[in-house]
Amino acid sequence: MSGSQGGEGDQAPNSAQTNGDSSGSGELKGAWNADEEEEMKRLANEALRSINAAKAGAQSSMHKSPSTEILEKYNKQPLHVRSRAEQWELLRSEIKLAGKLGEGDGGVIFHAHWRGLDVVAKMLKTEADEPRTAITSEIARADLINEISVLSRLRHPNLVMFLGACTIGEPLVILNEYMSGGNLEDFLLKKRKDKGGKPFAPPPKMVLRWSVELARALCFLHNCTPTIIHRDLKPANLLLNEDGHMKVGDFGLSKVKDLQKVHGTYRMTGKTGSMRYMAPEVFQDDPHYDEKVDIYSMGLIMWYIAVGERPFDRVPADVVADKAAHSGLRPSLDPIKATLGGEFASITEGCWHADAGRRPSASELVDALEAWGKGVKDRKDPKNCIVS
Repeated sequence: MSGSQGGEGDQAPNSAQTNGDSSGSGELKGAWNADEEEEMKRLANEALRSINAAKAGAQSSMHKSPSTEILEKYNKQPLHVRSRAEQWELLRSEIKLAGKLGEGDGGVIFHAHWRGLDVVAKMLKTEADEPRTAITSEIARADLINEISVLSRLRHPNLVMFLGACTIGEPLVILNEYMSGGNLEDFLLKKRKDKGGKPFAPPPKMVLRWSVELARALCFLHNCTPTIIHRDLKPANLLLNEDGHMKVGDFGLSKVKDLQKVHGTYRMTGKTGSMRYMAPEVFQDDPHYDEKVDIYSMGLIMWYIAVGERPFDRVPADVVADKAAHSGLRPSLDPIKATLGGEFASITEGCWHADAGRRPSASELVDALEAWGKGVKDRKDPKNCIVS
């Protein structure tokens, strides 16, 4: 399911998801009753007791740290149990849908209101919305559950804030903060359209800001225990707030490395993510790729930001991915060198190195970008440059 907030729309959600308001707004049904509430509390308490027991037992273990033992025990708990233990299960009656923002594979994204806040509600499509196979439905559901599972435990200024979810009853719903600036893809396309089709290259200060913010988000994710790999970085999943600051969204395809295999062998799913920004090792179905796939994607995103157009915009994405993996295809660095200089071009080039081991870590990327930023002139952004 796409994490973008692109596209205007007033299409009403399916009546099974609302109280029947055809205007595109309404309350979500499915709040738990008193008996269900008590059952959730009981299960949550059992989960917490098991965590405490695991913690006590792990203190004498010579093989695993207490934190690893706790995580392993806790991650086995069902999502709806964790939602009660972590207190992020929401009442559907409190969520008021305001209008459709967009949709992706298996999911719909709505602008909504919750406890006085503008929020984004992501929910699964129903059969009435779109006839689907059982496999397609299961994949869409698994992606949304994965996003809830990952986001519910993360807090960082450059990650879209998770506010809660409805995991009891149908449809499954996740609530995130509303990013009024939309996604980076739509922003750059709109700017290009406003210029009569010519690429819009943001000023160096904004290139620096967005690049550093994305690098910091990856630095946080990649240094989590266990490591979190986003696996679907692209401009449509990078959201802007009203001040033009960037946050990473859509964790439906993200991967948490198996806690027992962080330092050993693990298998990853090939061809996962968006083709245009896909690392060669992912396209080639290498089962042992790691977080450096996100660094590859970031290099292409940095190029997009600096130049103002998609890499190989007129070439089908699957062709781009194939040639990048088998022929070493990469965008020309000449436009970047001409506007931002050789240092930024070198940083970008390092990100998409064919050898994943020679790509910088996210931490190294933050340092390199901040060092480059010291040489960027401290100019004032043009009025309304970012969010208009």
